Amino acid sequence: MTEKDPPSDRPPIPERPMLKAERIWLRPLEDRDMPAYAAGINDAAVGIPAGYRGPLSADQARAWLERQQESVKRGDAFLFAVCELGDDRFIGTAWLHEVSWMDGSAELAIYMDNDHLGAGWGTEAVRTIVRFGFVSLGLMRIWLTVDAGNARAIRSYEKVGFQKEGVMRQSRRGLNGLADSLLMAVLRDEWEAGPQTG
Repeated sequence: MTEKDPPSDRPPIPERPMLKAERIWLRPLEDRDMPAYAAGINDAAVGIPAGYRGPLSADQARAWLERQQESVKRGDAFLFAVCELGDDRFIGTAWLHEVSWMDGSAELAIYMDNDHLGAGWGTEAVRTIVRFGFVSLGLMRIWLTVDAGNARAIRSYEKVGFQKEGVMRQSRRGLNGLADSLLMAVLRDEWEAGPQTG
């Protein structure tokens, strides 16, 4: 058994995952991911820029996921664990939630663990879930909010086609008190016309 082989108590990694990129694949977020999910939120370098309030225990994360499963069952949310290709261990999460089928829109949320920041992993995950939203779900608009001081995340979103739509002043509490957030969105026709890599 190699280091990348999943332990026998984990489900097998599909040979052709539904949501796949060059280095990552997305699978449904599960109860077994909650310790790693909570650890990421509790890491100030990850959780605070991503907008989490922390700290969060694994049990609290499990209770949160259980509540979110109702939205998943209704089709109002799609929650994924991000994994390295060929592995099924959680390295981050990407969601589409607040799905409005009438308006054809959804909110995107993402965070990557500290070991997968700054090397394009998050950009791949965003690109993958945006493609899922537009191609598989038929959405017309995907939007997000981001800390206005989080230049790395903003650059990542812009690579996928997100544009700044507005500033929400003093809308989130950051490390240094109240901070501004940016509202960003990408429209399906813009995404289809733009480079979907890069």
